[in-house]
Amino acid sequence: MSVANSIHSAQEQRNARREKKCRTILDFGTDREIMRLRARSLHQVGYEVLSSSNGFEAIKLATHEHVDAVVLDLDRNSAEVALVAAEIKRYRPQLPTILLAESTAPVDRAHQLADALVSNRANVTLLVTVLEDVIARVVA
Repeated sequence: MSVANSIHSAQEQRNARREKKCRTILDFGTDREIMRLRARSLHQVGYEVLSSSNGFEAIKLATHEHVDAVVLDLDRNSAEVALVAAEIKRYRPQLPTILLAESTAPVDRAHQLADALVSNRANVTLLVTVLEDVIARVVA
């Protein structure tokens, strides 16, 4: 493939994403391997994913970048995740937020921190369904 064809192909891909209204998801958690797998799965179904395992960086990304929704994984450090969720909601209260947790039993303050609660064992199809639902609620 020539350089010109390669550039043209990349431009076509960017245009297709724009026309498709590609959604950008911020994924915050502490297990980088799980986040990498989740990002790859979300990317395969058309999402762009910004990943962060640093709370300060996640807040900065959520408040300074175009992000359509946030996924927060309550994997190990639920106190830090709750703090990050609260800060994101403080700066961008309408930003759709999903908490991933060990179970879908009520998580302390979850209704204040997130628009949805999903099991972190759920497959990507369920996560995508919930993402589209919470994004649609904000857009409507």
